[in-house]
Amino acid sequence: MEWYLSVALVLIAAGGAMLVAEFFVPTGGFAAVLGIACFAAAVAVILYYGTGTEAAVATIGLSIGSMAAWYFMVQAWRKLMPSPAEHSEAAAATVNETPEIAGLEKLRGRYGKTLSPMRPSGTVLIDGKRVDALSEGMMLDESTWVKCVDVKGGRVLVRKVDPPGDLSNIDLEDLN
Repeated sequence: MEWYLSVALVLIAAGGAMLVAEFFVPTGGFAAVLGIACFAAAVAVILYYGTGTEAAVATIGLSIGSMAAWYFMVQAWRKLMPSPAEHSEAAAATVNETPEIAGLEKLRGRYGKTLSPMRPSGTVLIDGKRVDALSEGMMLDESTWVKCVDVKGGRVLVRKVDPPGDLSNIDLEDLN
């Protein structure tokens, strides 16, 4: 084997190693540019020192090989990275499965009183439990009657209401 073919093979191997390094250790494209430069240098060595047939084989082989490598790298990247929809669904499922969030779901539709001014967040006493809550955008004073209207992602949303007529489901001792 001629010496220039050995040099070209080493340059091609170095270029491939740089592309693999870029895939596993993202360098902002620096390793990919070095890899492409190694491929170009390999072709240049063969063009300068080799025959026309060797140059054609090297150029065509590197062109097809580069496209195939790019295709397989993109496919591997797609399989490794979760889609945004999968990521958000998994995160929402994780948050909603915690015992604290499950306990907050039971507060929906329940009445309580604000323990602190709501500007628009504050503390509410519902069923004898102190709960951090958000009002529906309005500021509420302390000791204002509220109703839990929604629980999403661990956030309790309350709405100002008139004192409820039926107080049978409210522990009044906790509210005084």
